[in-house]
Amino acid sequence: MIRRRAELTLTQQQLAERMGTSHSAISRIESGQHRTSVATLERLAQAVEVRFVMGFETGSREAPVRELVSL
Repeated sequence: MIRRRAELTLTQQQLAERMGTSHSAISRIESGQHRTSVATLERLAQAVEVRFVMGFETGSREAPVRELVSL
């Protein structure tokens, strides 16, 4: 997400404003120090203009079978 935020030339503060949250919340999310809810991930995806996709994967590492759930 940091890379995508940079591509959009957004600061953490600007991203926080797009999401309706605080700069410190964005910092915690980006650092991996914060457990993030699905709702927050959906807002984050919308704010950085990407599609949020959640999925499960089964099978061996050589030939995984993917089942994606798009929200």
